[in-house]
Amino acid sequence: MQGGAMIRCMLFDMDGTLLFTEEANFVSYRRAFADAGFTLERAAYQRAFGLRFDAMVREVGARLSPEDAARVKEAKARYYPESFDQVRPNLPLIGLLRSVRGHHTTGLVTTAATPNARALLRHFDLTHLFDITVFGEDVERPKPDPEGYLKAARLAGIAPSDCLAFEDSPSGIAAAEAAGIQVVRIQEQG
Repeated sequence: MQGGAMIRCMLFDMDGTLLFTEEANFVSYRRAFADAGFTLERAAYQRAFGLRFDAMVREVGARLSPEDAARVKEAKARYYPESFDQVRPNLPLIGLLRSVRGHHTTGLVTTAATPNARALLRHFDLTHLFDITVFGEDVERPKPDPEGYLKAARLAGIAPSDCLAFEDSPSGIAAAEAAGIQVVRIQEQG
């Protein structure tokens, strides 16, 4: 670590890092957008994966009224658990998380909506592994803004320089680095 910092807190992203959720998210969003009369294309969704809902809607080109956007978000939350069989846990990283629990403060920093994230954490029995959580609604500015990581470090009572983040996306990596946190980049293995 730079400057002799000691890792006291490990912060984990969820989608694409701890859990490979892209397919489950796509299937659920495709159904929810179809309910609103919009066809969600896979390529557009892949470009938008990892963005917070409002940014994702803009990126995929959906022109939704605020009411339709709220309905899509609610429908996605209903459909999502039906797709959990398509989520692949990152077993080596979850093993690391389990092994450091009790020796380090652990946190989840995700742009995912709270109901979706909590449902996934329960499904994969991960809830108890985190001392702190920062969900999408807990911040004003999503990744790549450092707000979520700064909030996590503040909640942990640990300097960002004493934290280590695990991230997969360019926006997540940028957020952690802007917060002054060292990053381990996670890549999905086919």
